[in-house]
Amino acid sequence: MATTVITGRDLSLTIDSKSYDAQALSVALNTTLDRQAYETIDARVWKTVDYDATMDLTILADWGASGAGGTYSVCELLWAAASSSPDTALAYTFTAASGAVFTGNLYPSFPNPNGNGKDAQQVTFTLQCTAKPTLTVS
Repeated sequence: MATTVITGRDLSLTIDSKSYDAQALSVALNTTLDRQAYETIDARVWKTVDYDATMDLTILADWGASGAGGTYSVCELLWAAASSSPDTALAYTFTAASGAVFTGNLYPSFPNPNGNGKDAQQVTFTLQCTAKPTLTVS
């Protein structure tokens, strides 16, 4: 079976029903297990008691992009959501061209405006997910 090579350009990212592919420089969906070890009389046993997931997102700063040619500003979306309803999760979909689709919900966070000389302005987030993502492969 041939290997399918997937690059970052084969991915798409949607948050709150809006696409942010054009702004995204990198996206990583990180899921970890909270696995506890117990020492019983017989032996050590392991039990997964919880999951944690975060989305690491680096984007080109897109302040003011909302409405320009059908694009949306993820900075403005997350700022507004973190200001008005920080404990209300937003739906996301992270899709690879191979057919793998990760879905879930994440909590908004405030973008950190910054700048660095002649470089393009970037904003980096670590967004807390409400639960481990759901994976569907078509």
